[in-house]
Order: sequence, then structure tokens, then C-alpha cells
Amino acid sequence: MAEGDNPRICPHCGNPLPAGATQCPRCNSRLSLILHSRETVLSITVAIVIVLFFLTGFITRGYHEKLAAVGEQWFEAGERQLHAGNAGFALEDFHTALVYRPDDAQIQFRLAEALAADHRDGEARAYLLGLLARNPSDAPINLALARISATNGSEAGALRYYHGAVYGVWPKNPETNRLNARLELSRFLVGRNDTSIADAELIALISEIPQHGAELHAQAGDLFLRIGDAKHALSEYRSALRVKHPSANSVRGAGLAAYQLGEYQEAERYLERAHRLRTSDADVTSALVLSRLVISADPYLRGLSEAERRTRTQRDFAQAFFRLRACAKKSANVSTSAAPQSDLAMLTSQAKALQPRLTERNLRLHPSQVNVAMILVFAMEDAATKECGEAQGIDEALTLIGKFHQGRER
Repeated sequence: MAEGDNPRICPHCGNPLPAGATQCPRCNSRLSLILHSRETVLSITVAIVIVLFFLTGFITRGYHEKLAAVGEQWFEAGERQLHAGNAGFALEDFHTALVYRPDDAQIQFRLAEALAADHRDGEARAYLLGLLARNPSDAPINLALARISATNGSEAGALRYYHGAVYGVWPKNPETNRLNARLELSRFLVGRNDTSIADAELIALISEIPQHGAELHAQAGDLFLRIGDAKHALSEYRSALRVKHPSANSVRGAGLAAYQLGEYQEAERYLERAHRLRTSDADVTSALVLSRLVISADPYLRGLSEAERRTRTQRDFAQAFFRLRACAKKSANVSTSAAPQSDLAMLTSQAKALQPRLTERNLRLHPSQVNVAMILVFAMEDAATKECGEAQGIDEALTLIGKFHQGRER
């Protein structure tokens, strides 16, 4: 190009135009036209932004998934430690898991349980109350708080939270978990000797136990027996015994409950069975011996012949009269109290007057004398017990017969 020439420049790309050309060959190409279109540039820009958005989302999601996976690993490690009974190590693992998943309610709940297991009830309670504020109907949280209250001896708090567990929402197995929560509450109340509330809770419990729940029936029977409700206890043990292979504990409990109710024949069957199952202890042995003595001495037992009834009456009277006289002799030697001796003397006089009329022939002719004689037998045994101490052996059996039949007459 000669000096002084002024070459033409493309206004679009800034490149020199060829000699004699009116348009820039580069800008005139199809691709260049597309690239220099405003709509095209905008579309390409939007497309790039969208791609970058999804790419960023994918990378972010992957990052969070990685954090969640690491948190899950620490959580599972804490679970293993907690199940193994290593609450201290579990705490470390759960704290680490919260670093990766800080808003995870499940990790917070298990951390609270680990704190409670490590006897750090105050910290555990703080975590649990925070969780409960977010979800008041959460049954597992209520149960955990109930256990802390029970450990600390707070009956009001335990009742409140146990009921929250019973009537709250369980994520799995709601019926079973509600029954177990009510059973746990009943155990707590029985342990505190709060028999009236415990009895009410147990009655509510047994109304919900399914027929096939033998183990739950047996556990309810144990608790009824502990609070002295032998009637409900025997009913629950009978339900537990309906299965093909009942537990030895159910057999034992049924025997003791029947014994306390004065159902001595039924008690003997169960207690003998418990003895054969090798679940015999001092209570079972004592109840079995006395049940047999009562069965052998009770003239009111169903199915007895009139002759056997008369024979038992004579034998019982002789035994009670013998004890009364021995007690009167002992009392005369060591006691200065006039009133007991007066009672013993009065009963001795009555027994001496009645004794000649208790012959086989007279009892056969006058069957009502059986009742007269047995009333005096029970009175003699009671008087001897008050003056000379608790009855033993056959005398204890006669005392039990008296209590049972006198109770039924009321």
C-alpha cells in the first residue's frame, strides 16, 4: 500500500477491507451473521447461564450429599457404641455427626439418649425439651423425658410424659409401643407403692393387650400381684397360660394368686406344676404345703361326702381345742393380762360343752352341728393366735379356712 493511502476498515470487525470490496468477507459469512445477531447472543448467554446453574447445583448437591454421607457414618458409629453400652464414645460420634448434619432431629434425639445413658440428665433434658417444643406429639421424645423424670423421682413429670408417650405418635409399631409405655409407667408406679394409680393404669393396660400377648399378660399379672390385687393377677395369669407353651413364671404366679384368693385347689394344681418346672422357691413351697393342708382339712370343700365332712369337723375341732388348751396353759404361766385369759377360758368352757355332741351319730342326726363346731374352731384358732403367736402347720391351715369362709359370708 502506498504511503498516504487510507485503507478502508470494516466497521464490525475492524479488519481492513480487500481492495475493491464493498463488504467484509469475514463479517459477510453465515456464521458471522449468526454470531453478530443480538437475539442469538442473548440466547447463547442464557444457555450458558442455565448450564452453569445446573452445574453449580450438581456440584453443591454432591457436596451436601457427601457431608450427609459422612454424617451418617458418624451417626451409625454412635449407634453401635450406644447399643454396646459405651455412652461416652457414642457422645463423641453423635457430636461429630451433628457437625455434618446440624439440623438432623434424629441425631439430636440419639445424642440426648446417650447423654441420659451417661447420667447427664440435665443436658439430655435440655435437648429433649427443644425437640419436644418442635413436635409435642412425638412419643419417643416423651418416653425419653418420662424415663429421666422417673430416674429423678418426679412422679408428676413421669406421669405427664409417659401419657405423652402412650397417646403420642409413634413412627413404627404404634400399638406395641403404646402398650410397652403404659407397662413401663405401671412398673414405675408399683415401684413407688402408688397402688391406686398403678391399679388404674394396669386395668387400662389389660384392656388393650391382645389375646395372643401372653408375655404382656404375665407381666401385668406380676404387677397386680405386687400391689395385692390377686383377682386381676389370677385373671391375667390365666390368659398367659392359654398358649401352648406358657412360661414357668406364669404358672408360679397363677398358683400364688389363687392361693391368696383362697382358691386352694386351683392353687395346688399350679404350684405343683411350678414345682415340677423347677421354679419352686420359699413362697411356692410354703403356699403348696398350706394349700394341701387346707384341702385335706376343709369340711366345706366341694364334692365331699357327708361322712367325710363329719370326720373333718371332728378332726379340726380336736386340733383347735388342743392348741387352745396349750395356749391357755402357757398364758397362765407367763401372762398377767386378765382379758386374754378370760377369752381363752370362755372358749375352753364352750369347747368342753360342745365336745360330747360331736359324735358321729349326733353329727349325722344334726348336720347343723358341723357349722356350730367350725365356728368355734375358727374362734379358738383366732384367740390362740392373738395370745400365743402365729399359727403353724395345720393350725395355720384352719386359720386360712376360717378367713376364707368368713369372708365369703360377709
